[in-house]
Amino acid sequence: MKTIGLTGGMAAGKSTVAALFRRAGVPVFDADATVRALQAPGGKALPEIARLFPGTVTDGQLDRHALRQAVVGDKLALKRLESVMHPLVRAERARFLRQCRARKEPFCVLDIPLLMEIGEDQNCDVVVVVLAPMTTRLSRIRQRGRGQARMTEEQARSLLARQMPDHERRRRAHIVIRTGLSRGSAARQVRALLHRLREAP
Repeated sequence: MKTIGLTGGMAAGKSTVAALFRRAGVPVFDADATVRALQAPGGKALPEIARLFPGTVTDGQLDRHALRQAVVGDKLALKRLESVMHPLVRAERARFLRQCRARKEPFCVLDIPLLMEIGEDQNCDVVVVVLAPMTTRLSRIRQRGRGQARMTEEQARSLLARQMPDHERRRRAHIVIRTGLSRGSAARQVRALLHRLREAP
């Protein structure tokens, strides 16, 4: 089984590319969706988040805006949150890979925003980086959420500035897929990649 690592900066278009892999019949591990499940009511991460960040969990429900406010611009707080989430996400990822191998899947995709930062790219056969123009990414971020939950441009830029630069991702990638271009462009790029992988010995 060939493991495809899929990554990219915030709002680069990873979700779109992951959906294209799914449409092609390739199983996808979605790290963001896994985090949401772990932080949902009854999720494994919720008790520890409530302990570390008082006021972010009320009646068993995570206040995502409050949690974001607690960690944005605070490297120590962010590291505490990551120390809770990363081991739980790793366990779910390992379970996904076991299931794919048991089903004898030819390919699987690990959709992980911090793929390179956590060193998981070294365990992938192919690393795919999704890129989009900065103006497109900022626009996408500003459109997320509603009302108070929406990020300001300053908050968005602060988050993007803390992420790995695109030039470093490009350097470590095997394949770059660009979004924000013409309709169907990303789909053609994914089809071409899968064709190459199927033809490879």
